[in-house]
Amino acid sequence: MVERARSARVPFTWVTANSAYGQDRKLRTALEYRGKGRVMAVPCDETVHAGPLGPLRVDALAERLILRFERRSCGDGAKGERFYDWALAEVSWPSPAGSPRRCWSHLLLVRRSISDPSEVAYFVVHVRTCTTLPTRVKIAGLRWAVEDCFETAKSDCGLDQHEVRKWEPWHRHVAMA
Repeated sequence: MVERARSARVPFTWVTANSAYGQDRKLRTALEYRGKGRVMAVPCDETVHAGPLGPLRVDALAERLILRFERRSCGDGAKGERFYDWALAEVSWPSPAGSPRRCWSHLLLVRRSISDPSEVAYFVVHVRTCTTLPTRVKIAGLRWAVEDCFETAKSDCGLDQHEVRKWEPWHRHVAMA
């Protein structure tokens, strides 16, 4: 994905993604080598290095730390602003890229639901140290707009009907649509 964007000369500063891409360590390493920021969801069993605590799952780390949550909106949703409680923890993500570059940091961003505090999500973050929490939260929220567009396209264009699992049927379907 990074190579395609680079070869197409698509300028970008940030990458945000769901946990399917967030747990892809090769992608995360490629972004670090190129000095690109990221806020990517990761599953609760993703491993992180937390200084003297050593390697831990992100959910276990979040339970052990005293996190200072701030209520922030991550953008507009179907029902208005999407507010959650957000917290940051400094960590080290295992990577062949090694330690973060100078003026960059590795962080764990934790999102907690206001209505159900047991509903928690985790994000792997690699950002410049001067990046504010509101910016990190905004980047995390941008992926919903992309997912909404995909859902709309699937239903409006019939892409949710299994006829587009391979290139040839997809090409026929799009030509007809």
